[in-house]
Amino acid sequence: MTEGHFNVKRAPALDNEGRLRELRIDQLLTEVAGIKSGMICLDLGSGTGAFSYPMINHVGQEGTVYAVDESNEMLDYARQKNPPANLQLINRDASGTGLEGEIGDFCLLAFLIHEVDKHGGLISEAYRLLKTGGKVLIVEWKEELDSPGPPRKVRLAEKQVRQLFDKAGFKDFEYIDWTVNTYLAVGTK
Repeated sequence: MTEGHFNVKRAPALDNEGRLRELRIDQLLTEVAGIKSGMICLDLGSGTGAFSYPMINHVGQEGTVYAVDESNEMLDYARQKNPPANLQLINRDASGTGLEGEIGDFCLLAFLIHEVDKHGGLISEAYRLLKTGGKVLIVEWKEELDSPGPPRKVRLAEKQVRQLFDKAGFKDFEYIDWTVNTYLAVGTK
């Protein structure tokens, strides 16, 4: 972990209504990620479930969402929201989930990459988990801004993320300027 690691005591801030509205999570999941009913999705570094719960609504009862987080406290926070049976909360490191390979249609890494020291291991795990044609999506703080969020020195610029995707084997890299403070990076296995 880096010094950008999120303080669990501030978990309720992740579910702040204004923050969630700004992130346009439903639009992100449907229009950018292409999540549909029946898909298998992974939310690495799932935290409070701010993305996992909307994701489960889009995959429906036929789909599954694996919400992986190394923090028991964060998963406990997510459990308080009464997850349905097809939302699996998994207490593991996002770089080594222990899940079977090539199971996912979609893998999300939201505000996670700045929290790990070994970026390549995290991106490689996302690649391992995805089926051929599966999509990875990173939601992250813009590196060039002195905005809210982690220190600038732990943020990754577009060029760095593109290099990580290329090295892991992802193709069709796309960078999307998403909000005033955040960007999306998308790749396909």
